[in-house]
Amino acid sequence: MDQPTTTLYVKKGRRYVPYGNVADWHHDGDRMQAGEFRLTHCVGDGSTRYYYNITPDNAAFLAAAGIARVAMEEAIREAAKFNPKEAMPLTPQQQEIIQRFRDEMAAAGGLLPIYWTNGTAAEIAAAGVAAVQTAAGKVQP
Repeated sequence: MDQPTTTLYVKKGRRYVPYGNVADWHHDGDRMQAGEFRLTHCVGDGSTRYYYNITPDNAAFLAAAGIARVAMEEAIREAAKFNPKEAMPLTPQQQEIIQRFRDEMAAAGGLLPIYWTNGTAAEIAAAGVAAVQTAAGKVQP
């Protein structure tokens, strides 16, 4: 059985308007009009990216580009980490310590020694291209 409902109103300025209007809960950029499409991509737990005003014709490309974008960002982040300048023989323990240091410092955004270098633009671009090629193999037809 349908229960009778009471419309609640709230005063805005000199007028009363219905309480709980959908416009109150959505930002202007998030509200969609009839006939519009949105692509949602969950790139990780608790992380979502949205692509607005897409058409069914380009949705597959945008989905593949979203996958490639995430792969490129990860590859560029890895290529941009600092490394020791000179090639010198290191023990496995020293290599493990340096790798842990690089990962922790990159995650913390901390300062790095001045005698270390970062990836060049060419290395970062090459990592990005390699990531796109790798991601292209992961895309489902």
